[in-house]
Amino acid sequence: MIIWLSSYPKSGNTWVRAFLSAYLQSPDGKFDFALIDKIEEFPQHELMNKFMENKDFHNLREISKNWIKVQEFMNLNKKPKFLKTHSAFCNINGNFFTDEKNTLAFIYIVRDPRNVILSMSNHFGKPQEESFKTLTDEKYTIYPMVNNQLFLATHVSSWKTHYLSWKNFKSVNKIIIKYEDLINNPKNTFKNIINFLNKYANVKYEEKKLINSINTTKFEDFKKHENKYGFKKGQKNKFFYLGKQNDWRNLLDAKICSKVNAQFESEMSELGYI
Repeated sequence: MIIWLSSYPKSGNTWVRAFLSAYLQSPDGKFDFALIDKIEEFPQHELMNKFMENKDFHNLREISKNWIKVQEFMNLNKKPKFLKTHSAFCNINGNFFTDEKNTLAFIYIVRDPRNVILSMSNHFGKPQEESFKTLTDEKYTIYPMVNNQLFLATHVSSWKTHYLSWKNFKSVNKIIIKYEDLINNPKNTFKNIINFLNKYANVKYEEKKLINSINTTKFEDFKKHENKYGFKKGQKNKFFYLGKQNDWRNLLDAKICSKVNAQFESEMSELGYI
């Protein structure tokens, strides 16, 4: 059964994925970049490719026909399996992204959309206004290409719809984590994640292992690694950007800030952002 790590892009999914790969895949909780791919991303290209009759990898209607088929195949061994995704919990032509038969639980990471705009602007090298338009675009879809080869599209939708789609997936177990809590109180926040997983995947809490996983997945170390070895995830600029210094109060255009507050007022108020 699948345990999803889900988030809107640039919201901390890579950090949680790194932490969990260290905690779950190493004996002492110490992170190594070789571990991060132990938690695969969905849709997983090679496996989906085997199921798709029409190899139109940027056609969501064709891709969506195979979401559940592939998840059923992945779940044949009945063991908990962690998967990362940026997909909204969407329904395309009657095909749901996932369902309660294939999902054991999910961890949803949410981030203040004002800071998401800043990170996306850096990631794609685009103006803040354009990033704002992305966050409000209900049709926003990632169409990846690697070495001129098409890879599977992922339907993201707007920041609001993405958050609400997973929040309202009420038939399975979930925990919603704020990126800001990861920044301000990483020990308690990651401890909450482990205790949540203990209920559904027999992931035991170990204090020393938790501390090691936190200490070896710090932003500064990620940044040093990227500077030395690179970390290419389709971005134009550095993937690990400003960390804690990525603060909308200092960097976001005031007019765009007002637009964000108005557009997402209900959800941001609910999350304590305004």
